[in-house]
Amino acid sequence: MMRRWLLIGLVLSVGSVRSLSAQDGWQAEWERTLKAAEQEGQVVYSGCGSHDYLKEFQKSFPKIKLVSVSQSCTQLVSRIMAERRGGKYLADVIRFGLSSAHTFYRAKVLQPVDAALILPEVKELSKWWQGKHHYSDPESKYLIIPAASIYERFASYHSGLASPADFKSFADVLNPKWKGKIVATDPKTGEGRNGARFLYHHPELGPKYLRRLLTEMEITYSRDYRQATDWLAQKRFAIYLFSQSDDTLNAKSQGLSVQVLDTGAWKEAPGLDAIGGAYALMDKPAHPNAAKILLNWLLSRDGQIALQRDGENAGSTDSLRIDIPKADVNPLMRRKDGVKYLEMWNPTWMNMKPVEELIDKATGEAKKN
Repeated sequence: MMRRWLLIGLVLSVGSVRSLSAQDGWQAEWERTLKAAEQEGQVVYSGCGSHDYLKEFQKSFPKIKLVSVSQSCTQLVSRIMAERRGGKYLADVIRFGLSSAHTFYRAKVLQPVDAALILPEVKELSKWWQGKHHYSDPESKYLIIPAASIYERFASYHSGLASPADFKSFADVLNPKWKGKIVATDPKTGEGRNGARFLYHHPELGPKYLRRLLTEMEITYSRDYRQATDWLAQKRFAIYLFSQSDDTLNAKSQGLSVQVLDTGAWKEAPGLDAIGGAYALMDKPAHPNAAKILLNWLLSRDGQIALQRDGENAGSTDSLRIDIPKADVNPLMRRKDGVKYLEMWNPTWMNMKPVEELIDKATGEAKKN
């Protein structure tokens, strides 16, 4: 019996040593990387969308100057690729909408995310939804998805002209009574592209549904989210498709009679939208150590709390980390346990060519009619 306990004690001691060694290993790596990052002095973050939450990174790492480069996704893609062609590798960490992010993936200018992760709280998969890191690229290595909310950007409505009771299914949007009463974001840009892709690939809707929507409903298009939201608030239209839910909720908070149309309980499976797109690490970062520090912070508990509370997207961003508070996420957008969602970052969805061909043909037919 004594020998048995001695053996058990030996096994536990060995396990403890290994555990401590692993802990010391990551801590030593982190300290080395942080010291080198502070010597580099700065890190360049490029991305479309809000950068407000990055102030929290600067507070935590005051010796690393965060250079924030913000433009539209299209402008930034062109800028970064032009810089690289000129031999300038200025961007370190990027965050783009999925279509733009895949441009970098296809150009083979990214490095694997996993190899840059150091913090155990980031690497520990049990901290993340479904027990894994989610990626949008086919190799599940380069475009990591930090947040995913229920897809409520499909539509908003004017509460004096439409009611949630009018809609139990996507099919109800095709009701002839809505003909000529719909404004939509251009289906080849921004949220319009995202929404068109969702409808096209939805197994219960598909190309037939998208074509009917575009040809039958006499839709008016806009490339300006605020303009379309104003038109909705002015009762020029009853429904706004492919809307920015944030704009709608802001307008509602100002007393306007607009609201997000909750598709989460509709007949068809709801979508799960990668709000804000994907993070990626450039393959030749100007500040390689600072880039690792920033990427780890972005995916850390503190970074994801800051992302959820970001001023521009506050309430609509549900981090894929499940070990952080969710009270600040609007219940409309918050993921629910036990629901099977369609993950809208599916890499097979990223080829827009067949979707755009359908859009061009359908909108052309609509104009003729």
